[in-house]
Amino acid sequence: MHLSEHDRETLLKTLNAKDPALIQARMANALLLLAEGLSTEDVAGLLYLDEASVAGWQALFAKRNPKAA
Repeated sequence: MHLSEHDRETLLKTLNAKDPALIQARMANALLLLAEGLSTEDVAGLLYLDEASVAGWQALFAKRNPKAA
């Protein structure tokens, strides 16, 4: 598949929207991938996130759910 530069920018803007529902869905996706054994680095790359966001979500989840860590 080939994306034009405009299409790529539009899609990335959508991913980076500050909509709370979108952020929550991305967090859930990241946590599920981490639970499958993927590394923070791999999850960040797959989901077009920075590693700090993924690690922060993982830490937040672990804090709220100590048995899950």
